[in-house]
Amino acid sequence: EVVLAALRHWGTAAVERFIGMFAIALWQESERRLWLIRDRLGVKPLYYAWDGRVLWFGSELKALRAFRAWRAEVDRGPLGEYFQFGYVSAPRSIYRQVCKLPPGHWLELRETGEPATRCYWSVLEPREPLAGSESELEEQLEALFIDAFRYRMVADVPVGVFLSGGLDSSLVAAILQRHSGQTVHTFTVGFTDPSFDESRWARRVATHVGTQHTEHVLSPAEMAGILTRWADLFDEPFGDSSGVPTFLVSCVARESVKVALSADGGDELFSGYQHYGAMLARERMLARMPRPARNALSHSLQLLPARSLQRLVDRLPAPAPLRHAARRVVVDRLERLRVVLPEADPATIYDLGMSLWTPAESAQLLGGFVSPRPVPNGHRSNFADHMSCCDLRHYLPDDILTKVDRTTMAVGLEGREPLLDHRLVEFALRLPLGLRRGALGTKHLLRRVLYRYVPRAIVDRPKQGFGIPMSRWLRGELSALLDIYLAPERVRAAGILDPRVVARALNNFREGGPGRDRLDVQKVWLLLAFEMWREKWA
Repeated sequence: EVVLAALRHWGTAAVERFIGMFAIALWQESERRLWLIRDRLGVKPLYYAWDGRVLWFGSELKALRAFRAWRAEVDRGPLGEYFQFGYVSAPRSIYRQVCKLPPGHWLELRETGEPATRCYWSVLEPREPLAGSESELEEQLEALFIDAFRYRMVADVPVGVFLSGGLDSSLVAAILQRHSGQTVHTFTVGFTDPSFDESRWARRVATHVGTQHTEHVLSPAEMAGILTRWADLFDEPFGDSSGVPTFLVSCVARESVKVALSADGGDELFSGYQHYGAMLARERMLARMPRPARNALSHSLQLLPARSLQRLVDRLPAPAPLRHAARRVVVDRLERLRVVLPEADPATIYDLGMSLWTPAESAQLLGGFVSPRPVPNGHRSNFADHMSCCDLRHYLPDDILTKVDRTTMAVGLEGREPLLDHRLVEFALRLPLGLRRGALGTKHLLRRVLYRYVPRAIVDRPKQGFGIPMSRWLRGELSALLDIYLAPERVRAAGILDPRVVARALNNFREGGPGRDRLDVQKVWLLLAFEMWREKWA
């Protein structure tokens, strides 16, 4: 009612006054005009298709498939992006005729015209750097946190928080417990494998701040059960395996609450990802090399075709672990170096560095059907800002937020994102790099606020992320899934992937041995996730 009244009063300009998540379809009868509007950060999804006469739209692809006129075909260009990054980013979708409305955009369709999209907000907009001392900015940031977090506690039903024990979720739980005026429910998923389990840290945070805490340990049997539903949860190819624990924690939370807050966005806004440091070092190394030298070295590496090197390594009379190590150094790393050396665009360099399957590998896998995703435009003063903007534009909405939206909505749980209040986002994007990666490490200024609520001894530790022991499970309890879905005759009959490339990836994974190479695990998981999707939807 409030949204409709605002739109009636201000028109589409009202969108710039909204705070939070939304996906809106608005029909203006007086002007015979339809608007589709998506929130600034892309918390809520919005797909659409236009056949020249009819516009279809919905929050999921399966909603569009319900139309009798559905004739969409798989687009192999975006499929290459899926194998590079684990998702397909807006405005493309896995289907040729279907688009995703990008975050911060609206679509307008007049009765006699074609759909037209326009950006009303973007992370790429130039913004003036913040002025003030570190202490002053810390005070401002804490005030923004409190306001944004309390705003998302407004509900007439119980509200909970997903608590991993990391910096961001600990901050959300601690501030809400102190300032919301109610007991906060927190929920954690743990693992029997201690190298992946953070539940003890989440428990310590919950005990310290005083939340009502629930935790659940994920078993391989539950993992297998969730995988049987993977294509139902994600009706577009999706390769982020942390969707498994996210779905389980959503199931656990739904038994007690109807709204849950997730702490996504902190890494992108405050330069928290571990790979940011490695990518910054790589970028500095490239910057020191003269352009002619980079081009010459790249050209020299072109004389060593990746396929020839692959065959040479495969024929080495050496134990499997040695062949595996040689393959990673000689084939994969040289190919990545060859591609990145001549590049000047920071966003492209970052994309190449983050690829799981390289563009060349994706082309082999798909028989040459690969088209690069659009690179975000916009001037940034340093490579760290380029990385953050790339992740805010692609990885956050099309991976992280997609994962949270699908898994929470599947169990009737409303997921909210307090760190993605656009006022907080705009503040973080204006911070100098030294307050994002500073004396305290990553998320420097966020840490200073957090230490007011939680002792450093509880939250200061190496970042783990929301990973799962996929390598051990795919070599053990779930290995049969690989034999079933990646069987050469099955892949060949589908006619999308090259069965020889699939077989080689599976062999590399098994030859490497447990824990030897995370990249091989991710490549095989992407193949498995795609084949599960293809069997149901393609």
